[in-house]
Order: sequence, then C-alpha cells, then structure tokens
Amino acid sequence: MDIRFAGAPDLTQQAPTSAQSSGAAAFMQMLIMLLIFFAMMYFLVILPQRRREKEFKQMIESMKKGDTVITSGGIVGKIIDIRKDTIKIKSANNTELEVHKAYIAKVIKEKEEKETEKTEESQSNN
Repeated sequence: MDIRFAGAPDLTQQAPTSAQSSGAAAFMQMLIMLLIFFAMMYFLVILPQRRREKEFKQMIESMKKGDTVITSGGIVGKIIDIRKDTIKIKSANNTELEVHKAYIAKVIKEKEEKETEKTEESQSNN
C-alpha cells in the first residue's frame, strides 16, 4: 500500500527543467536590475560629485594675491598670502585671518570685482 500526501513532493521523479530555467531567468533579471541601479547611481550621484570636486580644485589652484574670497562661514576678504594648505586674508583694516583652502566657498577675481563696481556705479547714476 502506497500512501501519498497531497502536499509532499514526489522525490522519485526529477524536477522539471522549467523550474531550473525560471530560477536562472529570475537571477538574470535581478542581475540586470542591479546593474541598472548602479548605473543610475553613478550618473546621478557619483559623476556630478566628481565634477564639483574638479571645479573646486581648479578654483583653489587659480587663486592669487589680490583676489577677493568668500569663506564657507561667510567672511569676505582679500588674499594677502597663499601657502600650501592655507591662505591669509584681510577682511577689515587691521584684521588678518588664516583660512584653510578647503573652506573657501567662492573666489571673486579682481577683474570681475572692478566690472561689477562699474556696473553698479552706472546704475546708481541713472
């Protein structure tokens, strides 16, 4: 007498190959989705961050004495000395500050500064 349960698998027969192929298809689908996810992360997060870092590095390297800088803390001053990792700025008549280059938010070149002053004067005269 052979007793079989409805929920128990029959171990005497081989599993159909469609189950194996559906497992492989599911794995491939998951792998493709992961690749798409990493590609999206690269183009939406990593690549723009690298561009910002490159622009910041160029901005820091192009600084020279006489340029006006704005620090990330909001201090505005003129560069009076540039060292390896720091710059010395003059923010008032007698106030000199030494600031790390990483904390420079914006560099305003001398030419740009003079042009903005001229446009402001011409607008105020009108």
